[in-house]
Amino acid sequence: GMFRYLGRRPALQELPEGRSLWTIGFYRVAATVKTLRTEFRTLGCFYLGYAFWESSNTAVVSLTGAYVLEQLGMTAGQFIIIALLFVVCAIPGALASIKIADKEWLSLKSSVAGSLVLSSVCLFFVCAFVHSSETRGIIYAVVPFLGFANGWVYPAQRNLLVALIPGGCEAEMMGFFQFSAMSLSWAPSLVFLAMGESTGDYRFAILVLPIFWLGGLAVLYFTVDLDTGLAEVAATLDKRFKSGAAAPAAAPKAAPEKA
Repeated sequence: GMFRYLGRRPALQELPEGRSLWTIGFYRVAATVKTLRTEFRTLGCFYLGYAFWESSNTAVVSLTGAYVLEQLGMTAGQFIIIALLFVVCAIPGALASIKIADKEWLSLKSSVAGSLVLSSVCLFFVCAFVHSSETRGIIYAVVPFLGFANGWVYPAQRNLLVALIPGGCEAEMMGFFQFSAMSLSWAPSLVFLAMGESTGDYRFAILVLPIFWLGGLAVLYFTVDLDTGLAEVAATLDKRFKSGAAAPAAAPKAAPEKA
């Protein structure tokens, strides 16, 4: 095919002796975990919390869809409208997240926390007040807030991640960021289906989403100290610049914590 015209690309790295392409990924992940535990513990704690809340971010549309179809008895057409409303409202959420960071209305950590709290409140409200065919119309008032929160969290969590990544290993840490996102992505759906199938009712099963959001929030709140994290990476930031480039900027300052 056309790919033969691209030619051979030289290897950027050599496989260590005794390793293969089948196993090197596992060794690299183990090496990254060791680095996080010994040198950049704040970033490691961020990844742990992120694994929990991102599992719910990934599953929120599919589980909400199952909820409105099975619990609320809505049609596929109505679910499509709900999904579109969710996606459209995520756009102003993302723009608001960027504005919050630019104006420093909230610290990097508080911005992530705010989006997770808003998402959780929406689902607790659904469980309490939107759980039957008689109350299903209320879901249209809740979904915009849920979509807004989902749009808010993605720029916010990446801003926090960038502040905590040490210089010189950005590719490694971004790869681990994706690994963390996938590590628990199966869990909310599994718990949701198990609860729904065992009880025949999905009202309380939908609470699996805020459980994972708030679990990640607890890890973020109690273990991620932004000032400590910035201090851990301060000495490495010059490695983000090649020789001959402009002098590196100072380490980013943590915005003051706000309520």
